[in-house]
Amino acid sequence: MKRNEYAGWKEVFIFSLRQEIKQKSFRGFLILMCLVILAVMPVSAWLQRRDQGQIKATEVSRLTVYDETGLGIDYSHALEGERYSGVQVTEASGDSFVSHVEALEESQDSTEMVVRVTYEEAGYFSLTFVKAATADLKDKDCEQLSQDFENFFLDARIRVVDVDQEQLDFINQPVTSRVEHTTQEGEITPEEDGEGISMSEYYVLLAGIVIVLMIVNMGGGQIALSIVTEKSTKVVEYLMINVRPMALIVGKILAALTTVLIQFAACGVSYLLSREIAKLIFGTAQSGAEAEQKSGIMELFAHVNGGTLLLAAVMILVGVLFFSIVAGLAGASVSRMEEMAEGLKLYQMLLVVGSYVGIFLCIMQMMGKVSDVVVNICCILPLSAPFVLPANLLLGKVGVVTGLVSLAVVTVCTAALFSFTAKVYESMIFYNGNVLKLKDILQIAKNRRVAAESVGKEGGHHE
Repeated sequence: MKRNEYAGWKEVFIFSLRQEIKQKSFRGFLILMCLVILAVMPVSAWLQRRDQGQIKATEVSRLTVYDETGLGIDYSHALEGERYSGVQVTEASGDSFVSHVEALEESQDSTEMVVRVTYEEAGYFSLTFVKAATADLKDKDCEQLSQDFENFFLDARIRVVDVDQEQLDFINQPVTSRVEHTTQEGEITPEEDGEGISMSEYYVLLAGIVIVLMIVNMGGGQIALSIVTEKSTKVVEYLMINVRPMALIVGKILAALTTVLIQFAACGVSYLLSREIAKLIFGTAQSGAEAEQKSGIMELFAHVNGGTLLLAAVMILVGVLFFSIVAGLAGASVSRMEEMAEGLKLYQMLLVVGSYVGIFLCIMQMMGKVSDVVVNICCILPLSAPFVLPANLLLGKVGVVTGLVSLAVVTVCTAALFSFTAKVYESMIFYNGNVLKLKDILQIAKNRRVAAESVGKEGGHHE
C-alpha cells in the first residue's frame, strides 16, 4: 500500500471524534454514568453505617430454650456480643414446649422467641425456633439469631465431652485433598491439573474479562454504527472526495477508540472523586475487616510492576484494535441501518467466542481443573488473549514471556486482518445492496488481489 492512501486520516479522526462528542446521546450517557459512579461510594458507605447501627442490638428481647437432648449445655452464653446485649436467654423448666408456644401467642410480648432442641431418631439434632404470629420481628433478624445460636450449639455439644478450646480449634481445622497417580516406574506424581484459585482471584479474572468486553463492545459498536450511518446518509460520498478509504477507516477506528477511552477515563475520575466524597462525609477510619480486606487486595497484585502493567494495557489496546477492524469491516458490508444487526453477526460471534473462552477458563481455574499449559494457550490465542491475558498477567498466573509472545501473535494477526480489510474496504465502502456473507467478502478480497496484480503487471509492461 502506498503512503498516500493514509493521507487525511487526521482530518477524518478529528471530524469523527467531534461528531461523536456532539451527540446528545453520548454526552447524556456519559453524564449519567459519571453521576451513578459518583454516588456509589457515598451510598455504599451510608448503607454500611446504617447496617452497622442495626447490628448493635437485635429486636429480640428474650429467648427461651427447651433442651430435650439431655446434654447438659449451659445456654447462658449462647448469644454474646453487641448485637445480643439486650437479649435474656433462659432455659425452660416446667411448662412444656407446646404450652409455652400457646402462651406466647396469647401474651403481649411480641419480641420473645422460643427454641426447641431435640435429637431425632433418624440420628441428627434439630433446632426449632418459634415466634408469635403477631411478633414485630424482622425475618432477617430472626435468621441471624438462629444461625448464631446454631453455631454456639455446634461447639457446645463437643465441649460437653470435655473438649477444650485447643482441641476444638484442632477439630475445626480445614481439610484439603489432592489426587496423585503412579508412573510406570512406580513413582507417585501429582495430577497435571493446576491448583485452584481463590474466590478473590476468580472475581478479579472475571472483572478483567467484563471490562475488556465492555471496551471492545463499545468501540466496535461505535465504529460499525458510524460507518453504516454515513453510508445510509451518503455522507461517505462527501468524505471520499478528499480522503482515501484507508484513511477513512483508520481515522474512524482511532476516533471510536478515543471516545471509549474518554468514557473510561471519566468513569475512573468519577470513582476517585466518589471515594474522596465518601471519606469526606463518613470519615477515613478503617475497621479491622476493611484493613484486612485491603491487605488481601495488595497481596493479590503483589506481582504487578510497571512492566506487567504496561504489557497488560498494550494487550488490551491491541485486542480492541483487532475487534474494531472486524467491526469496521462488518459495518461496510451493510448499507442500511435496518441491516446492521445482520451484518454484525460475525463480529458478535467472534466476540462471544473470545469472552466465553475466558469465562470458561476462569471457572476451570477456580476448580483447579486446568493446567498451566492450557492457561498459556488461551493467553496466546488471538480471540481470547485480550480477555484472558491482562488479568492473569497482573495476578502472576502467567509470566512476562507468555505475555510478550501473546502480544506478538495478536499484533501479527491484527496486522494481517488490517491488510485483508484494506483489500476489500475500498470495494465495499460504496456497496449498496443486501448484507454480504463471509464468502462474498472473501471473494471481494480475491478479486481485489487479482486486480492489483493485473495493475502491477501492466505497469511493469509499460516500463
